[in-house]
Amino acid sequence: MNLGVASEVVVLISPQGTIKGMLYADFEAILDGMVGVPEFAGQEIKGAYCWINDKTQVLAMVLFTIDFSANGIACSNWNLPLHHLATHAKPGPNMGAGPIRLACSSQCPVAWHQEQLWEPVVDEDSNDFLLIQQALNERSARFGLYLSYEDNEVPKATDTQELSEVIERERRRAAATIKDLRLKMQEQQKNFDEAYSSLRLVAQQKEEILNAQLKKLLLRLEALEGQHHALQEQNAALEEQVQLLGDSLDEQAALSQSKSTEIETLAEQYRQRMAYRLEQERAKFTELLHQKEIENLKLEEQIEALQVELKEQRSVQFAAGADELLQRLQAAGLNFVANHAGAGHVHIAAEDVFEYMENPVRFAAAKCQVSESHYRAWLKHYQNPCCQVLDEKGETCGKRVLRVDVPAQFQPGVSDRNTNQCRRCLSDVAIENVLQFR
Repeated sequence: MNLGVASEVVVLISPQGTIKGMLYADFEAILDGMVGVPEFAGQEIKGAYCWINDKTQVLAMVLFTIDFSANGIACSNWNLPLHHLATHAKPGPNMGAGPIRLACSSQCPVAWHQEQLWEPVVDEDSNDFLLIQQALNERSARFGLYLSYEDNEVPKATDTQELSEVIERERRRAAATIKDLRLKMQEQQKNFDEAYSSLRLVAQQKEEILNAQLKKLLLRLEALEGQHHALQEQNAALEEQVQLLGDSLDEQAALSQSKSTEIETLAEQYRQRMAYRLEQERAKFTELLHQKEIENLKLEEQIEALQVELKEQRSVQFAAGADELLQRLQAAGLNFVANHAGAGHVHIAAEDVFEYMENPVRFAAAKCQVSESHYRAWLKHYQNPCCQVLDEKGETCGKRVLRVDVPAQFQPGVSDRNTNQCRRCLSDVAIENVLQFR
């Protein structure tokens, strides 16, 4: 294919159908933040980076997405190598000058940029290639480009007709491919249902066995707890008897102070013998009680292990079917996307779905390259940016502060307070003015 490029142009298309066309140099000014696009404020915009010749025929195309902030400024972190992607793109449809080089979501020459590309639609109701070609033709004069034709050149209407025929053939081929894929998916779904039923039967049988074992262990634990309770009551009764004997001896000693020293000696010897016997009984029951507690701990560990095994069996049963289904959905071209503050649209691979479901906040924090606790602290600040300085009563100030929109730039204890004041932020008029302006 001849890649004699006359110009590099960019076409931006909003979800509402608003289209803007510009030279690549003007698009670089937007990326640098020198120029804003108010009509695209707060939206994710689809864009097409095109190489066109002097007849406005497309030679290469990169279909990308870009986010604009609430004030119409392009995302400062956006850095897609458009020229490199166009240079190494795979063949696409013929748009008048032979098959173009096309980089989109389904055929991205650099795998880690796939999430920032989009897939064109080609059907009877909508054709993104025709929409982009029409936008280029209408805006060629604004770009400072003028069509040049040779004497033997075929009229433009013929080029458009040939392009429509090529697109129609591609549409029919895509429809046949989709039909074949649906038949294959139905067959795979049938096989999956049969395998899932077999796995579910095995899991149910295993669950019944584990439940029976768990029931026996619970009964044994209940019996041991009853024995433990009885031993505690017996020990308490012995201690009460000793206390009564001691009280009785104290009363007798108080009433018989005038008695001989021999009686006092006998009483002391009796106390010592009783204390010795009590100590022996207490040591015996303490040892027995310790043994019972060890048995209880072992039983609780066995019960916990059985419960974990039962949970794992259920997880394996679910994962065996769900993971296969997710892989087939991904192979069929379906993507999983979640939106998180600070992370934007997070694309989730099939192998990461379970990790995301287990802790979406941790997954979003990893995408933002911060810890989970840091991301949670930033999210609290992002949802309610207010001063956290405590007053004499221990209450937070609550005055509005400048919100940090990027998690990695948030500093707990610094970004969530007005550092040059607080007595209720009354002395910092500049902060109030900025917040009122926003």
